[in-house]
Amino acid sequence: MASINITEKLETGTFLRRLNRFMTEVELHEQKTLAHLPNSGRLLTVLIPQAKVYLQKRCRAGRKSSYDLFAVEPLGVPVIVDTRFSTLAVKAAIEKKLFKPFENYRVAGENVKVNRSRLDVLLKQDTRCFFLEIKSVTHVIDDVAMFPDAPTLRGSKHLRCLMSLKEQGFDAGILFSVQRPDVKVLKPNYEIDQQFSELLKKVADKTVKIFTLTSVFKPPGIIELKANIPAFSFT
Repeated sequence: MASINITEKLETGTFLRRLNRFMTEVELHEQKTLAHLPNSGRLLTVLIPQAKVYLQKRCRAGRKSSYDLFAVEPLGVPVIVDTRFSTLAVKAAIEKKLFKPFENYRVAGENVKVNRSRLDVLLKQDTRCFFLEIKSVTHVIDDVAMFPDAPTLRGSKHLRCLMSLKEQGFDAGILFSVQRPDVKVLKPNYEIDQQFSELLKKVADKTVKIFTLTSVFKPPGIIELKANIPAFSFT
């Protein structure tokens, strides 16, 4: 296990409602304000009215909001909703050698273009390459995390890209970054996206590797990283 420290001060408020795919309304300092939501998922088990939220101040020209929504705390469980954090967490876990298969690898690239897709991370060990796609997970019911929480054609495209890389002789894998602590097992969400779930089983059979990482947010500024947690299961 390792940890990441958030150096910036997060402001706390209350979640009111989701306005559209990437915008929310929150209460901060007893006033309603907008907060950008860097997550396209449905987040039905996370975006609960009156839940506590953790906000990052972001002031840039052209923005509709002055804040990013970093985490939400429904029913006392802190959940990181910023999907961008997943890549940061995975890079930190690899650099801290939390994953034994990656002990001798370094992060050589991000958002790497492969054919008509882009994969999150390229790892290298001398001349050996490992292509890694990262998926952020927040949807949990009764201690079971499920991905995806909305249909993802893009996710299926990534899986096909990983399978193609394996067929070309490269190493490839998918890492599910679980951004909440209340999880015992992670499963594909067949009910939401049967195509992605069945394709995931197919690429695993082709030896595309599956990894998991849990990020435990401990306000105000510590995030613990736990590699190979939760367990992954197809059933």
